[in-house]
Amino acid sequence: MSSVPPNQYYKVGVLLFQGADILDFAGPIEVLSHVSHNRNPDNPDRMFDIKTIARGPVNRAAGSLAVHADILLPEALEQVSEFDILVVPGGPSSILEPLLGDNVPELDLIRKFAALPQSSSGPRILFSVCTGAFLLGAAGIIAGMTVTTHHHGLDRLREICARSNDAEAAATNVVHKRYIDGGLLRGGSVRLITAGGISSGIDATCHIVRELTTAEMANFVVRVMEYDWRQLSE
Repeated sequence: MSSVPPNQYYKVGVLLFQGADILDFAGPIEVLSHVSHNRNPDNPDRMFDIKTIARGPVNRAAGSLAVHADILLPEALEQVSEFDILVVPGGPSSILEPLLGDNVPELDLIRKFAALPQSSSGPRILFSVCTGAFLLGAAGIIAGMTVTTHHHGLDRLREICARSNDAEAAATNVVHKRYIDGGLLRGGSVRLITAGGISSGIDATCHIVRELTTAEMANFVVRVMEYDWRQLSE
């Protein structure tokens, strides 16, 4: 019997909405697309199976780029337990404000994902980029956590969390950093990672790759991308 462990694979959901910042979601997708077990760009055995999720079949990212959704939100809500990672991008405040209220399916998806038990590969990852953290705050699931967002949105995120957190819960600690690995959400099954403005999401995704694979794999990816990875300072 072989002692070689089977290759690990992860299913990634990328939540989209009209006007989402392009690099917020395209950056993480780019990084994850280069992670393969065989490191063969011509015939890659990709470790991450990435699906976009949205209300409608076509979204206009940042008001210009047409992005087709792989899965519509109602279907994603039914299949949420199949995902190991949920990526939540940001966008301008005017775009996000309508998504911060009641009866918002994007927030329902975030809440359902945050409440999942760990998968067979370990804790799941909830990952926001830039003002995507506003949606996490509005979902009321980051009380007591240390998080970050775009530097222009720090005070707004504090307001959202103060309004949405349970009254008896600890306050959300909002700080300005490139990205933060915040550890496990309350309940202990979903790991929270938040990134600052836009390009910070690339750095945070490289961190995720290192955590789920190896430092060697993360360094392989940044070499392929010719990217200067800014890592977390200890």
